[in-house]
Amino acid sequence: MPAAAATSAEASAKEAKAANGAQEPVEAAAARPRAAARQWTVTLQTGLAETFQLTLGGVFGAGPAWQSRVILTRTNVFRDGDSVSLTGFNTHDSSTHNNDWTAAIGYRTRLLSKRGHLLYAGGGLERWRFPGVLTGAQDWIAAYHTTYATKIKRVPVTVQTNAWSVLHSPLTRGSLAYTTVWFDHKLHDNDRIKVVLRHGPQHTYSWNFYGTNGHRVVRYASALVISSGPNTFEAGYRPQYGLQKRIPNNHMWHFMLSRTF
Repeated sequence: MPAAAATSAEASAKEAKAANGAQEPVEAAAARPRAAARQWTVTLQTGLAETFQLTLGGVFGAGPAWQSRVILTRTNVFRDGDSVSLTGFNTHDSSTHNNDWTAAIGYRTRLLSKRGHLLYAGGGLERWRFPGVLTGAQDWIAAYHTTYATKIKRVPVTVQTNAWSVLHSPLTRGSLAYTTVWFDHKLHDNDRIKVVLRHGPQHTYSWNFYGTNGHRVVRYASALVISSGPNTFEAGYRPQYGLQKRIPNNHMWHFMLSRTF
């Protein structure tokens, strides 16, 4: 989803961890000769962001924005390592009390799994309702994504590309691609607490999405991610550099708590 906190630093942790030999539940199951068991997980996330911002670069609302997300995931649905997910996201602007939200259903499958290399791809259908964006976005969106994780000189690296195409909207239809790169630096790791500093560049390119075109923004995001069992706390900061005249340069912060059941 194209929000400021949409591609969370925490989300890249599983791909990076598995690519470097750690046994995530999916990876461990795939190593067994028999078919992996299907598993349900629920992740709840909530926190504050400076305001609501699209990956196109625009800022909506004075903020701060209270942002919440719920993700219901079923793993090993059709083959080992794949998943189907239902996601809901809401951002509430504290100054105007405006709510912008998205809902999505998606499928993801593992295309490559070798020690040191992990590749996922998938897609889905999303519903966007952004009353505070332009004249009001009420969209049906086709979504696509790829994630590649590896290791460079002992540093886990994750490259993610998310793309969206507008199927139906009162606004101008088009497509956009949002690419992020995450570098993970482990600061602390024991049986109880893991602390990771995660950072990397981000870039957006648009093909007539909401009437915009070309290179939109470059960002450099950083986040401190603290995990303990099913609980995660994330604090992030991200400067943005507009690549077109009407796109503002700014700095955004966010804090997020999440728990997986």
